[in-house]
Amino acid sequence: MDSDLLAQLRDIHEPLAPGWWPPAPGWWLLALLCMVVALILIRAWRQRRRRWRPLRAARTLHEQLVKARTAGTLDAHGYAHAANELLKRVFVHALALDHVAPLSGQAWLRFLDDALGEPQFTRGRGQALGAARFDPGAEIDASALSALVSRLLRELTPRHARRLGPRPGSTP
Repeated sequence: MDSDLLAQLRDIHEPLAPGWWPPAPGWWLLALLCMVVALILIRAWRQRRRRWRPLRAARTLHEQLVKARTAGTLDAHGYAHAANELLKRVFVHALALDHVAPLSGQAWLRFLDDALGEPQFTRGRGQALGAARFDPGAEIDASALSALVSRLLRELTPRHARRLGPRPGSTP
């Protein structure tokens, strides 16, 4: 009798493995989280590129000034004027420091010292960006000035706008 019962038994059939589609809710949440993180990273990258674009353009313009100076199409005084204009444009337009626009003379040189973090403009080779560039008899060391301006442009970051912003109580 036991053999009859055993003969009636059928093979055990395992249930089918779950399909891979549709994924479980946890996988949907993980995919959504990955997309959100990717969008945040792309947005941050684009904002960073947008903030740095004017500074990269200024560095390129400065390289062109240096090439023109090296080629002899721009004299030392012309270079000093062009470099001064470039720096003013960088601070006023690229870094949105409107209080810099009216600065000239020693006030402008002190501001450049603050931007660089050392007195290379008021006491060093950067004095050529002050009144010396208007004096036709003044000797301007264009290569030293070029190295200084290049260094300043290299060290400038969009964060300088916060550090160099208008001081409380100052008027433009």
